[in-house]
Amino acid sequence: MLKFKINKDETAYEVAKCDKKASGLVTIPDTYLGKDVVSIGKDAFCGCKNMTDVVIPDSIEKIGNCAFILCAGLTNVVIPDSVKKAGYAIFQGCTSLKSAVLSKNMKTGGGAAFSGCTSLVSVTIPDGVKGIGGNCFVDCTGLASVTIPKSLTEYRYAFYKCTGLTSVTFQKGVKVIDEHAFEKCTGLTSITIPEGVEAIHGEAFRGCTGLTSVTIPEGVKEIEFQAFAGCTGLASVTIPKTVVGMKHMVFEDCDKQLTINVLGLCEKPEAWHDNWRGNSKCKVIWDFGGKNIVEEAGA
Repeated sequence: MLKFKINKDETAYEVAKCDKKASGLVTIPDTYLGKDVVSIGKDAFCGCKNMTDVVIPDSIEKIGNCAFILCAGLTNVVIPDSVKKAGYAIFQGCTSLKSAVLSKNMKTGGGAAFSGCTSLVSVTIPDGVKGIGGNCFVDCTGLASVTIPKSLTEYRYAFYKCTGLTSVTFQKGVKVIDEHAFEKCTGLTSITIPEGVEAIHGEAFRGCTGLTSVTIPEGVKEIEFQAFAGCTGLASVTIPKTVVGMKHMVFEDCDKQLTINVLGLCEKPEAWHDNWRGNSKCKVIWDFGGKNIVEEAGA
């Protein structure tokens, strides 16, 4: 059922291929012919549509590009902590996949790892993971909730168009909300950004039309280009005076009923882009020592 290939120095094996007729549970052995099995090769399980479960042993350190792509019958996967590197699109298009647990030692994750896994409802990203690769969970429309660990700093486009996502929990210690991370997550109605976050990167929540309110905590220093653009349901945003960098068009195309409360400031700081609101005709309340200065919508 499984074919193996020995590495160049003949000290360990890689899973090179699986018979496409494989069905049910497939167990990858930790040794073969007396040597450790340390990797899963590129396309090794590609199109094994009748495989429902796979056991990946603790000996595996690397998973190659597209290793399990289009395994349409696969339902659950646990990537052991021994895995330090995973390639591109490793589980892309596994449309029956319901749960996934990532390795906490996976310092770099390949892009599009779980893209198009439309049945995915449970994802565990352990603390320790620094990057999950761009587009990791794109179009995982069944995913309803996710927790971002404090170690995670690289997750651009990670949850793009996860339209079923209704809850995002950020662990204490998260420093950045990465660019495009939650773009077009139309099911999100509110976001609690924890203290400790320093930057909201470009287009992080762009097109989240279900968002109605956002409170940005003290400590956030940068809000980048179009971070909340197209959030047409947004009615209220609170911004602290710690935001010293506000890029252009942060609130582009937001509803004209939007009210932005800026705490501790009486006017736009010099470092903020002149077009920080974009084309949104929103009301801004500059709350300076309790003496509100109201800039009416359309001004």
